[in-house]
Amino acid sequence: MLKRLTIGTLKLVLYLLFVAVAVYYSPKILSRALNTPYPLATITSGSMWPALKTNDLILMKGANGADVEVGDIIIYKNSQGFTIHRLIRKENPDASVGGAAKLITRGDANNVDDAPITESDVIGKLVTIRGKPFRIPHLGLIARNLGPKLQELQNIEK
Repeated sequence: MLKRLTIGTLKLVLYLLFVAVAVYYSPKILSRALNTPYPLATITSGSMWPALKTNDLILMKGANGADVEVGDIIIYKNSQGFTIHRLIRKENPDASVGGAAKLITRGDANNVDDAPITESDVIGKLVTIRGKPFRIPHLGLIARNLGPKLQELQNIEK
């Protein structure tokens, strides 16, 4: 009886340890594999509905503005943080004199284009599988709550 209890407890401890290590190191592994410091994101609004829904967890891969194409869902930085919207057109005012392209984005559920951004604002694009956005429904809610705690742990290590 004691032997069974000890083995069961050991299995539980090993399982919990494995889960903790996986949760802690997954962002680091994904960051390297997807070539971005921001491999995971949570959708926080309905602006990309129906392609992406609030609290979806998504994967993004590193990309710069020159690499993205019209129709891609891109991630770009702005004054409030990051925005995840679809690239609807590229405007190159004067390519002959080295003018930078302006990128126009819009949330799928929005009726108005976003303010133009530059190629240097783009930090990545959504990972797709067979042309469909890779998303894990509802898992973003957990990631949003765990994220700050994991960052605190990583900052303590440094």
